[in-house]
Amino acid sequence: MNGNSKKFFGLGKGLGSLIPTGVKMQPTLQKENIFYVEIAKIESNPNQPRTDFDNDALKELSASIRKYGVLQPLLVTKVETSSAKGLDVSYQIIAGERRLRAAKMAGLPHVPVIIRDDFPKDKDRLEVALIENVQREDLNPVEEAEAYQRLNKEFGLTQAEIASKVSKSREVVANAMRLVNLPLDMQESLREGKLTRSHARALLAFNDKQKQREMYRQILSGGVISRDVESIASAAKAPTKKKKTDSRFFELEKNLASTLDTRVQIRGTANEGGHITVKFADLSHLNKIAKTIID
Repeated sequence: MNGNSKKFFGLGKGLGSLIPTGVKMQPTLQKENIFYVEIAKIESNPNQPRTDFDNDALKELSASIRKYGVLQPLLVTKVETSSAKGLDVSYQIIAGERRLRAAKMAGLPHVPVIIRDDFPKDKDRLEVALIENVQREDLNPVEEAEAYQRLNKEFGLTQAEIASKVSKSREVVANAMRLVNLPLDMQESLREGKLTRSHARALLAFNDKQKQREMYRQILSGGVISRDVESIASAAKAPTKKKKTDSRFFELEKNLASTLDTRVQIRGTANEGGHITVKFADLSHLNKIAKTIID
């Protein structure tokens, strides 16, 4: 080991999924050792699936690291580059990008790392970075979808193979990958937490872009509560059927909507009966509608 790293001191915790079990810690096995490495020698992973880092959360982690140090070592691989002076050695992060950024904010000169030389391919590094982030639930839904897409498109993994690697069902992976089909502004709302996964799945069910856009605006305004999402999705997926409605109901429908100050639908005929649907946004809105009807 070169002068950029310090003496081995022991294995960290929480990396059991990345380090073979049952292997005794031996200083002669470099990939199982932990070293203190100059933080300036560690570069980010270009295949890092996580792209959004909350600055306030980073500041909190940085304060913790400044007080207690980096409790869990970073996972890195060695990068050797030829230069006029000989062979320059640096390290590329595989797992622990957030800890690295927080450690830099804290001004640490060195950080503990586990050096792994058995991830030679970009695919291997992306897989490990993705698995670590998914297991920690660090990725937002769009980042997760984009990472699955990369494993599929760039590295040729099937949905079943991706699912096996991240310990999820194929259906979960397939549904996650579909999120990248949302318009970019809707994806951004999903990144920021303004939309939930359930909302996003419901929006994907709309083939009509205008209706999808209208529903998106209703969700952001709070006009659609979470428990309604699945029924919205089911209705959007169901084949459109021509419903018989007595034309005499149209005027009544308009009057009721105006009186109750909400959307009203009347479906049926004068001879066969039917039903009235009155939409409400929340309990307060429902109480207001009920008071109007009773009064």
